[in-house]
Amino acid sequence: MAQGRPSKWASVKINQDIWLDKSGIEIVVWDKYGRKRKGTLVVSIGGLRWYAFKNKKPASSYKWNKL
Repeated sequence: MAQGRPSKWASVKINQDIWLDKSGIEIVVWDKYGRKRKGTLVVSIGGLRWYAFKNKKPASSYKWNKL
């Protein structure tokens, strides 16, 4: 993987409670100008999963204990 600036960063601040189930919440990530879809981030009870665009298997997965 190329070194340099990170391509995916997200920051969210929520002031209300959100109920998560096993499937979680899907967040679609686009490039800087909103032209090209990068992938989908799934936030669930088990942790975070990143699916690159048009992939069915997660490219990376992180449990909450790792974070």
